Amino acid sequence: MRLRCLGSSSSGNCYLLENDRECLVLEAGLPLKEVKKALDFNISKIVGLLVTHEHGDHCKYVKEFYETGIDIRMSLGTADNMDAEFLTVRIVKSGFWYQLGGFTITPFPVVHDAAEPFGYIIRHQDIGTLLFASDTEYIKLNFRKLQLNHIMIECNYSQKIIDSRLRQGDTDKMLRDRVLQSHMELETCKEFIRQNKTPMLDNIILLHLSDGNSNQKQFIHEIQEVAGPSVRVYAADKGLTVNLDVIPF
Repeated sequence: MRLRCLGSSSSGNCYLLENDRECLVLEAGLPLKEVKKALDFNISKIVGLLVTHEHGDHCKYVKEFYETGIDIRMSLGTADNMDAEFLTVRIVKSGFWYQLGGFTITPFPVVHDAAEPFGYIIRHQDIGTLLFASDTEYIKLNFRKLQLNHIMIECNYSQKIIDSRLRQGDTDKMLRDRVLQSHMELETCKEFIRQNKTPMLDNIILLHLSDGNSNQKQFIHEIQEVAGPSVRVYAADKGLTVNLDVIPF
């Protein structure tokens, strides 16, 4: 099983969890044609689409997936707050598990300026247990008992960088405050890793790094120091592919 990043920014978010038989799509912030290209147009292997919340960079192209007959899952709050009267989607509830092909999905609440944003715990026999959390100020729950194998988590900005940009006039206070109240800061991400890492952890993929308020090399280095040398740390650049197999050989 591999993770493929098609986009991880305010321009559009979309990730694929894919093996030779099936694919789970995370977010619909990019056109379906991009997913088709990535799958060599074999979209019959798509078992479902998970949407975290109603902001356009995560759900703008949901209609295209819907019209193709793909199984779409999201919270009731997300569905109610999308301009999507055309949709018949399957509503998921926090703490309940759902099956999509070989994937078992359990939603959990996150903290964002959206109606009912979710992260997802995703299990599959090929990868073990993966946590996916995008666009959240922090995560209230602790998942250490789950023995996470992979963590896909937002690491959007550095407090030092964004405050420096404010002093220099490169950003305004309203935008800064919105970022602080809705996205995950580097130190918050590091603390989450500290609280949830176990010897089972293989990969950390940092999502949605801000173009102006982050430093990719610094973020990877600091997360690596927290995670330890046995864990591989990546930033989710467009085109990134990561092997998620529990036994990667």
